[in-house]
Amino acid sequence: MSNINSTRKSSYSHLSATERGEIAAYLKMGKKPVEIARLLGRHCSTICREIKRGSVDQVKDKNGKQTFFNAYFADSGQRVY
Repeated sequence: MSNINSTRKSSYSHLSATERGEIAAYLKMGKKPVEIARLLGRHCSTICREIKRGSVDQVKDKNGKQTFFNAYFADSGQRVY
């Protein structure tokens, strides 16, 4: 029994460095992951996973007080992947 035509070939592709840079720029502009996914033509879960992968905890020192925040960096997303 031959199953040659029973499965489709997947056409998945990795995010490029350019796309990661675009994600960083869109996040700085205040866009949501759903909007970014639509603009890049990718699935929302792909964008959400990339944001999670490339997010780094940062410390900002303001008036002698340290505040912690989370920021996305395209190069850290690429490095972790």
